Amino acid sequence: MDDIYTYTSFTTSNCYVLTPDVNDGISYVIDLPPDLGDVLNYINSKNFTIGGALLTHGHFDHSLGMSAFDGSIYINLDDEQLARNPEEQLKGFSGLNLNPSKYEGDLISVDNLNNDIKVHSNPGHTKGSTSFEFPNMGVVFTGDFVFKDGIGRTDLYSGNTSEMIHSLNSVFTVFPNDYLVYPGHGDKDTVKSIKNNNLLVREYLND
Repeated sequence: MDDIYTYTSFTTSNCYVLTPDVNDGISYVIDLPPDLGDVLNYINSKNFTIGGALLTHGHFDHSLGMSAFDGSIYINLDDEQLARNPEEQLKGFSGLNLNPSKYEGDLISVDNLNNDIKVHSNPGHTKGSTSFEFPNMGVVFTGDFVFKDGIGRTDLYSGNTSEMIHSLNSVFTVFPNDYLVYPGHGDKDTVKSIKNNNLLVREYLND
């Protein structure tokens, strides 16, 4: 039996606690928002063992909680400096009342994850944007790559529309239709439903 806990940050980003087998209690945290306390309390209440945090990309609403996380943090190293230096990102956001500092801990390349987790590089939103597939559960965590009703912005630092279109055609189309997509913002949906109903995905596939 598996378990997926969803926490939505005040930044609107989703953080997930994924426990592929509740019997062994090893959990993975997908993304680390600034307000990570409730997530850590949930893990402690369940007595889960943290196998690591998997960052889909380096934007602050998905990575600013790194300093509060006690465990291994995996990220596509193309986004390492983005995640470590959130000050520039936050200049455009007023009223968040955050005091970011450069993260000084170790970050591990996603290439070092075990074979039960399939890692997909899908640049477009950021250079290091990554999706994490758990084949045994039929789920994929896409961060800000693909949402139920849209795709990630490509006009921010290291974003690229051409790379996004390529990623949609070379990565998103690989996921089985019955997979559940857990995005970085908003509700989950199946791959098939997104292909059929997401207007931007439909526009860019085989563009």
